[in-house]
Amino acid sequence: MDIYGFLTDMGISPGSAVKIINGSHVVLSLLIASLLGWIVYMIAKKWLSKLVFKIAGKTSTKWDDLLFDKKFFNRLGLWLMPVVIRAGVSGVEWNHIHIVYKFLSAWIILASVLLISAVFDGINRIYESYPVSKNKPTKVFIQVILIFIYCGAIIGIVQIFTGTDLTALFAGLTAFAAVLMLIFKDSILGFVAGIQLTANNMVHIGDWIEMPGSHADGFVQEINLTTVKVQNWDKTITTIPTYKLVSEAFTNWRGMFESKGRRIKRSVFIDVNSIHYLSDEELDTLKSSDLMKDYIEKKIFEINEYNSSIKNNIDKRRLTNIGTFREYLESWLTHNPNINLNMLHLVRQLQPGPTGLPIEIYCF
Repeated sequence: MDIYGFLTDMGISPGSAVKIINGSHVVLSLLIASLLGWIVYMIAKKWLSKLVFKIAGKTSTKWDDLLFDKKFFNRLGLWLMPVVIRAGVSGVEWNHIHIVYKFLSAWIILASVLLISAVFDGINRIYESYPVSKNKPTKVFIQVILIFIYCGAIIGIVQIFTGTDLTALFAGLTAFAAVLMLIFKDSILGFVAGIQLTANNMVHIGDWIEMPGSHADGFVQEINLTTVKVQNWDKTITTIPTYKLVSEAFTNWRGMFESKGRRIKRSVFIDVNSIHYLSDEELDTLKSSDLMKDYIEKKIFEINEYNSSIKNNIDKRRLTNIGTFREYLESWLTHNPNINLNMLHLVRQLQPGPTGLPIEIYCF
C-alpha cells in the first residue's frame, strides 16, 4: 500500500505527508525496540534466573548460590533493556534522536552501577559464609567502593546531559568540596572508624558489647559504613554510629568467651560477733568432712608443734572459725567441676564494714 499516495489523496500536502511517514517510522521503531527490550528484560528476570538457579543448585559449591540472586537478574535485565533499545533505534533518522540516546546512555550507566552493586553484594555474601568474616568484615570497604562508583556515575550522567568537559566538572566539584564533605561527614568518619576497628581488632560481628551511653547491650549483628547494629537482650535493635565505637568507651565481652570462663565475684558477709576460736568438739566435727579433714589435721599438727615451745597461753596459736571457713570455701572451689582452675581463683578476707566481715569469692 502506497501510504504517501494515500495521504496525498486525503488532501495532505506532500511535505506534511513525508513528515507523517517519517514520524510514524520513528514511533514504530521506538515501539518495536522498546518491546524487544522489554522481552529481553523479562527473559533475564524470569527465565534466565530460573535456569541459573537450577544449574547452581546442582553444583557442589555454594558460592554460585550466594553470588546470584533475584536482584542480580532483575538488574541484569534493566541493563540489557536499554542496550537492546539503543541497538534497535540506531538506524532511525530523526533530528531529536540524540535526546533518546542521552536518556538511554544515562539508563545504561545507572543500570551498570546497580548491576555492579548486586555483584558486590553477592561477593560479600560469599565472604560472610566463611568464619573469617566475623573477624574481618568487608562491608565497610565495599560500601566505600560503591560510593565512588555512584559518584562517578552521577558525574558521567551530568556530562552526558550537559555536554560539559569532565575537567570542568571536576574543577566545579573542588569548589563544592566543602559541601560534599558536610554531606558525607558520617560516611567519611565511618570509613576511618571501620579501618580502625578492623586494624585494632576492636569489635567483630557476633561480639557481645555493652555501651550504656547508646543504650546498647547485646550482640553485634552488622558493621557497615555508617552504623553498627546491636541486638539487645530484649531483642530490640540499637543502631550506633560507627565512629562512636572509636570516640567513646564501650565494653567488649569477647575475651570472656575466648577464655571459656566468666568471672564470679561475690562476698559472704560474716557477723563479727560470731567469730571465735574453734573448740575441740568443733574440730572433731570438721575432721569428719572430706573437704576439711586433711587441712584440719595438718593445721593441728603445725599449731601443736609451734605451741610446744610456748609457755604463755596468750601467745599460743589457735584455729578460728573465720579462717577455717575461708579455707572451706577455697577447698569447695577447688573440688567444684564448674570452676576453671586454670584461671585465677581465690577466697580472701576484706575490710569489715557496717554489714559485717566480707569473705570474697573470686573465680571463673
